[in-house]
Order: sequence, then structure tokens, then C-alpha cells
Amino acid sequence: MTDAAVSEAPAGGLAHFPLPLLAVPLGLGGLGLAWRHLGVASVGEPLMALTALAWVVIGGLHLARALRHREAALADWRNPMRCGFVGAASIGMMLTAAALLPHAPDLARALLLPAIVLHLTIGLLLLARVLRGEGSAAMLVPPLMIPLVGNVLAPIFCVPLGLPMLGWMLFGVGMLLWLGLQPLLLGRLFEAPLPPPLRPSLAILLAPSAVGALALDALGAPLPAFLAIYGLAAFTFTLLLMVLRPMLGSGFTLGYWGFTFPLAAFTTATMKIAPAAIGWGMLGLSTLVIGGIALATLRLALRGALLRPH
Repeated sequence: MTDAAVSEAPAGGLAHFPLPLLAVPLGLGGLGLAWRHLGVASVGEPLMALTALAWVVIGGLHLARALRHREAALADWRNPMRCGFVGAASIGMMLTAAALLPHAPDLARALLLPAIVLHLTIGLLLLARVLRGEGSAAMLVPPLMIPLVGNVLAPIFCVPLGLPMLGWMLFGVGMLLWLGLQPLLLGRLFEAPLPPPLRPSLAILLAPSAVGALALDALGAPLPAFLAIYGLAAFTFTLLLMVLRPMLGSGFTLGYWGFTFPLAAFTTATMKIAPAAIGWGMLGLSTLVIGGIALATLRLALRGALLRPH
């Protein structure tokens, strides 16, 4: 096979491996952390191991795609509505570090710090694109929160590794960017609805407040601060339930993974303050939703649909 043939995108194959699949480790990891929070190691630890495996496999395939089909990978990076999903790679790396944390803390730290650097780099590159005048209003979609606001997740893992100062700094970066980005996203939605494939990503609007509440708890903030952010998460969760039908669209897409991590994070935050019955109910709901999305994705993979043009 010639070099030219290798560089061309085939009708089906690795060139078409979907960028939103980078969110798979986020959903699995969020659910694993929820089960770990309850001390159910028989469920939580296998899920965290699966998170690490999913991050290695999916991240490795995207790296291979970038090397073998550079233009296809660059097209995703340049696409204003898809570029935000790139930030899921570094968040998946953070969650892989979290999987290692109870078992190999030194290795977890060695993985977490590069993950933080990578996440900050992705966010800086996207914001630099905007400041150079190369951005567009089309970038104002919920996936943009992943690279810009995702820093708020890091404190949850920084604190147990003895890095609280770094945790507070990253919390500030993530929360302040969220406060700047959220009004712009809502303003864009006032003007036009999201394209149907992106409508499930509205669930990402739940993530900053749910994860922010967990970060405040990890950083040792007082209960009123936790409740203030958690209250917004509960409000957003209720709002999303009210618009669930138009969010779901007419059938399953990989965009459904946008539901998974925010739902799992909200579940964990709820379990910290709610009665046990409510906490277990939320955990059961999260497990069913994320399990169902994972099974539907597996069916697509077995049919070869993940390697077709999309």
C-alpha cells in the first residue's frame, strides 16, 4: 500500500472513529466513583478498572487515528461543535489516576499531574483560537465546557494526594470560566436550538455545579458553600428532566454519553446530603442509564458502525 493510500480516509475505518467516544471513560469513571463513595468495592473498583481500560483503548485508537489520518483528526479539532470533546481525553486521564489512587498513590500522582497540564493546554489552545479571531459563535455549545470548566474536577483528586493549593487554583480556573461561559451558552440557545445530534449534550450543563459541589467538599469548604452550589445542580437537574424528550431526539446516538458523567457526579453529590433511600435511588438510576448507554454503544461497535462516516 502506498503512502498516499494510507493517508486517504477510507469509506470506513479508523479515520471515522468518533471523537465523542472519549466521553466513555468519563461516564464509567463517574459511576465507579459513585459506587466507591458508598464503599461498595465489589462494584466500584471493577468500574474504575474498566474506566482505565476504556481510556487506554479509546485514547490509543484516537492517537493512532491522529497519526494515520492526520487530516481527519485535524478536521475534528477545527470543527467548532466537536472540538470541545478533545478535553474529554485529559479528564479521562484524571479519572484513570483516580482509579489508581487507593492502590498506587505515587503512580496516581504521576498520572494526574500530566493530565492537569494536558487539560489546561487544551483549554488555552481553544481560548487562544478565540482571542486570535479564529473562533466563531458556533463554538458556543455545551461540549465547550469540557475543556474549559473541566479543571473543577481535579481538586477532588488533588486533595487526597496532598496538593490542596493546586486544587484551589484549578477550582478557581474552572469555576470562573464556567461563570463566563454559561451566560454565553444560554444566549446562544435563545437565538437558535442546537442541531439534533448535539441536543443530548445539554446534559453537560449539569456537570459544573455537580462537580463543583464535590470539589468544594473535597477542599474542606463549609457546608453552606457546598449547599449553594448543590442547590444549583438540583435546579439544573430538574430543568433537564423537563426538557428530556426533545433532548433525547428520535434515536440513540453517541451524544447520549453526554448524560453519563453529569448524572453520576450529581448522584455522588446527592448521596453526601440526602437520606440513604434517595441516594440509593439515584445510584440505581445512574447505573441503569449508564449501563444502557454502554450496551447500546457496544451494539454499535459490534455492527462496525463506529468506523463508518458520521
